[in-house]
Amino acid sequence: MIATRHASLIGLALTLAGALGAPARADPISKDQCVDAHGRGQDARDSGKITLARKLFLQCAQPACPALVQGDCARLADDLSRQQSSLTFVARDAQGTDLPDTTVYVDDLLVVTRLDDGKAHDVDPGRHTVRFTNNGKEQSVTLVVGAGEKARSVVATFGTVNPASAAGGVAGATSPAAQIELKTVHPVGARVVMFGGIGVAAVGTGLAIVGRSQVPKACDYSSRTCNAPPGDPVFNDAQSGARLYKIGLTTAAIGGVAAVGGAIWYFTNAHVEEDSAKVVMPIVSRTSAGLSVSGSF
Repeated sequence: MIATRHASLIGLALTLAGALGAPARADPISKDQCVDAHGRGQDARDSGKITLARKLFLQCAQPACPALVQGDCARLADDLSRQQSSLTFVARDAQGTDLPDTTVYVDDLLVVTRLDDGKAHDVDPGRHTVRFTNNGKEQSVTLVVGAGEKARSVVATFGTVNPASAAGGVAGATSPAAQIELKTVHPVGARVVMFGGIGVAAVGTGLAIVGRSQVPKACDYSSRTCNAPPGDPVFNDAQSGARLYKIGLTTAAIGGVAAVGGAIWYFTNAHVEEDSAKVVMPIVSRTSAGLSVSGSF
């Protein structure tokens, strides 16, 4: 029991030391630094900067901090650990061979200079642009990372590095070069809701226009009065037109809300995936030469 407790304490100390990027024997954090880290961590969390907020809360969760601050920081750091997202990066050449000597930037910030260890790297939830560079060549991938999504793999294929070579002389004596492309996929349901909402809004607008046009000229819609004697049929016509106008406005408003909601769903839930491979195969014969292309376009 005692050995287990000691092992847990040692593990916590090593975790805090690694998170702070400093040796375990560094000077303990001061009370003012604890309070400052606690406040800045909350500001970062409220701004959606989960990675920064978690690092700050790990700072003020050290034993050297006041007990109240330490306990709150430890709790907040634990909560953010579940929300923290992370990515792993893979770069390959045209033959599918890994390219470990690749540098990776996330939103133009350098993350790693080599891809040897396969480690996951923390990122905030949301939209990111990942840029891979290898020997002067670049590949970029845009993706939306969900909260709590762990070790999501981001793959870049450098199709011009080590491409498949064609063997000449006879027809078909060559190896195909597969080019994997990335495409952005949007939720199908979001598209239905968005365009359905637009259609409903258009119908409602049409009803409102028709209803307003049916209000007789002898009546003023804004004041709800008609220049006619009591019992004149113009009052019934005015009421019918006003009712249709209100129905049209309500329908248009519902359609507009659905269209906006569908558009938000359509763009915020998009994700990037590999498209069907397109295979390009050179064809060489004694009398002619050309390219055979297969795959979905």
